[in-house]
Amino acid sequence: MLVKIDAAQLEWRTAVWLSGDQVGIDEINSGADIHEGNRVAFNLPTRLISKTYLFRTIFRGNGWSFANDPNFSHVSTDPEYWDDINTQFYKKYKGLDAWHQRLSELVIRGKPIVSPTGRFWKIPMKERQKKNWKTGKQENVLDIPWTTLSNYPVQGTGADIMKVARISLWNRIRAANAQTVLISTVHDDLKLDVPDNELDFVVKTATQVFDDLPKNFKKLWNIDLPIPFPGEVSVGKDLLNMEKVK
Repeated sequence: MLVKIDAAQLEWRTAVWLSGDQVGIDEINSGADIHEGNRVAFNLPTRLISKTYLFRTIFRGNGWSFANDPNFSHVSTDPEYWDDINTQFYKKYKGLDAWHQRLSELVIRGKPIVSPTGRFWKIPMKERQKKNWKTGKQENVLDIPWTTLSNYPVQGTGADIMKVARISLWNRIRAANAQTVLISTVHDDLKLDVPDNELDFVVKTATQVFDDLPKNFKKLWNIDLPIPFPGEVSVGKDLLNMEKVK
C-alpha cells in the first residue's frame, strides 16, 4: 500500500511560528477554522477563496497580483478591492506584518535573513526599469523583493521541519526492522511503500513522528515551538485513490 503523510498547513504554521504572530498562534492552538473565520472577517465569497488567499498572502501578494490572478479575478478585478483585503489581513495578523517589515529592513541594509535552525539568505533588492518622464530615458530602480524575502525563510525552515520528520520516521522504521520503503519527499509530504502487514505500524509511527516535532526541535536546536506541526496520513493503492486516516 501507498502511505502519504502531509504536514498540515506547513507554510502557514511556519510563517506564524517565525513571525510570532499571536493571533495566528492562538487560532492554531485553539483548533479554530481559520479559513472560515477569515472568510467572514474579510467578507470573502467562499471558504476556498479564503483558504487560497491565506496561503498566497503569506508571501505578500499585492492587490494588482490578486486582481490579475485567475484564482481571484472572478471575485474582483479591482486592485483596490484586494489592497483593502490585504490591509484588513495585516491589521489582523500584525505580527506577520511586523516580521515582513523586519525582513525588509535586513534586505535594504544588505544583511542576511537567518532562520532559527541556522539557514541564512542574503537577498538582493529587486531591480527594474522605470521611465523617467522628465528625461524620457529608462532608469534602473530598486524595489523591496517582498515575495522573495517572505518566501525563503518559510520554505527553507519548512524544509528543515520535513527533514526532521523524515529522518525520525526512517530511523523508527529501521529500528523495527520493517520492510517499508520511503520512496519520496515532495515539499510538504512523505510517501512510503508499505506491506499490508506493516500498515498499522507505519500509520501510527508517522502520526507520532509529527507529534514529536516540538520535542525534537527542542533537542536539536533548543527551540520551543509555540504551535504543533501535525501530519495528516492517507492510505491507498495509488495517488488517485487515497483515503485519509482519522
